[in-house]
Amino acid sequence: MSTPRKTHGSAQPLSSSAVQHDLPLRRSSKGRTVNNLDPGCLDILDIVDLCGPVQPTVNFGGAPGRLPYHDWTTAFPPGSRGFLYYHSSPGQSTLAGEIRVRVLDAGLASDSAADLFASGRDLPDYTGYKPWRIHLLQLYASQRYDSICRLLQSQGLIDAARVREAKKQVSVAGLAKGGRRSSILNTISGTFVVRLPIQTFRLAFVHNEGYVPAIPMAYRLLWGQTLEPDTVASWRVYKGAVYDASPCCQQAPDLFLILVFSGYAVLRFELKKVLRNENRRGVREGEIVLVIRILELLDPVGSDGVPFRLPEGGDLVQTQMPEKGDTVRTPARRFWYMTLGHARKLGIITPSSLEILEDRYHRESAPIEARPPPHT
Repeated sequence: MSTPRKTHGSAQPLSSSAVQHDLPLRRSSKGRTVNNLDPGCLDILDIVDLCGPVQPTVNFGGAPGRLPYHDWTTAFPPGSRGFLYYHSSPGQSTLAGEIRVRVLDAGLASDSAADLFASGRDLPDYTGYKPWRIHLLQLYASQRYDSICRLLQSQGLIDAARVREAKKQVSVAGLAKGGRRSSILNTISGTFVVRLPIQTFRLAFVHNEGYVPAIPMAYRLLWGQTLEPDTVASWRVYKGAVYDASPCCQQAPDLFLILVFSGYAVLRFELKKVLRNENRRGVREGEIVLVIRILELLDPVGSDGVPFRLPEGGDLVQTQMPEKGDTVRTPARRFWYMTLGHARKLGIITPSSLEILEDRYHRESAPIEARPPPHT
């Protein structure tokens, strides 16, 4: 069962000291200076303390830039002291890099920047699940990060020609307008975090073939709630008298009470074979479709202190979109899916991303062909 994590909303302090190791303390706007973002060439003088003001100002190579933690009103948590650095993963697209913060280990006394970096840990984001980051696409989309881009270019961490081309793509795609509220997936198999309950959400994708701008994913989604507890597993069901009269609860005619989960959850794309009893519109039995699995609830304890529980192995995201055969008033609840042909049309699936999903879920069979979507 998941353990409670209440890191969002009010950032939790990290185990750090304001005077550790007699290392330079750089909290003023003039003192927060970073001349290097290459993790292999760090210097003690590159240590910065991001605590204190909201959106602290950092000088990157002599040019100032302001850094948000979660939004433009949330300060970095206490103990956010360490190295800003560029992170990229082998085998991923050149558009998949990001700026992170490596927080210093308060228990290590060393004058070696390399040792301090190696013993530290990445600053978590507001959910506590993933590292805090500024994605490379976000750097390209906003002029406020131009100083970071120039420093990355000067160190050879990103290519100037590719930066110009990427900025054109991002500008056309409109990431600067809508991307900040969207999650960016560096790989189709990666996890992402969303705040529930939500009817739809937006994702942007980075493939080896290029960047796909943020698009809305799925509609009329359901999160652990149902009025049919005998036929559809729910995350939390009470049988008997009304237990809670909050807006996030529903009561079925047979006095089943279902509370809707409210909090952050970890999701992931997967491939699934449609079974005979899963009658879906426009999908053949045995066809492979794209689904989304809920892996973890980051805030499992409800307002009444009783936890929500996912089924073992997680749960597929559910939807109540009407299909042929449903009544108008009560469309059936089903797992959300997208045909591979439609996913390819939207750019969610590309040859490289399909291969990644095949390797993880269906490599024992022949390569999967993304059937073209029907003509509309």
